[in-house]
Amino acid sequence: MSGMAAFTRKELVENVRTYRLFLMLALFFFFGVSSPLLAKFTPLLIETFAVNMEVTVKEPGAADAWMQFYKNVSSLGLSLMIILFSSSLSGEYAKGTLTIMFTKGLSRRAVVLSKFTSSAVIMTVSYWLSFAVAWAYTAYLWPGESFKHLLLSAFVVWLTALLYLCILMLGCVMFRQAFTAILFLLVFTVVMGLLSMTPLLEGVSPSFLVMKNVDMLTGEAAASQFILPGILTVILSAVLLLLSVMVFDRKTL
Repeated sequence: MSGMAAFTRKELVENVRTYRLFLMLALFFFFGVSSPLLAKFTPLLIETFAVNMEVTVKEPGAADAWMQFYKNVSSLGLSLMIILFSSSLSGEYAKGTLTIMFTKGLSRRAVVLSKFTSSAVIMTVSYWLSFAVAWAYTAYLWPGESFKHLLLSAFVVWLTALLYLCILMLGCVMFRQAFTAILFLLVFTVVMGLLSMTPLLEGVSPSFLVMKNVDMLTGEAAASQFILPGILTVILSAVLLLLSVMVFDRKTL
């Protein structure tokens, strides 16, 4: 594909220069460190400040740390990712650089796939770094506590993050403004969440992955329940990325 490797390198360098990479790494690293700490010391803080109240707080465990971690990642972490990468194409539209690059032989498919690849690489590095830090700190605070499906639980959240990037990429291709691309993703995820409540899609929707991944750690959900939602997430991601390429091929700049 003409120019994809060079354009991907250019995107990665630009993400370094615009501090997107450092922001993602810093925030996700913070989640990895702070989530076990919050789980460990929140009950102590509640007891300290509620001196005149009878408050019963259960002793926190490693499961609470992972619950806090995934809560932070799936809300604040993915929100930051969406905001940072929502302008990946709007900036190119504003500067008019794409037209010049196309005249020099860069293919439209290479633009879409390079944008997605660079954002996916940054998200992947940031997420798994955060997970590694959270795992090490949780093991230190709660030695001896382990979970059978810890990696699988982390994997399905990462898979969901890739899906969000594919939805965002389609929004960026369809609309020129970053805000509109974010709005498109919000509407898409809301509709997907509503569909997951229907009897037909309940338990198999991609939304199931982030809603129930902690239940897999605690044994309330079986690992086999995540196979079909995972497959559908991969298929939906591929379809959305293909649509992004097809729409951009026909888009007037």
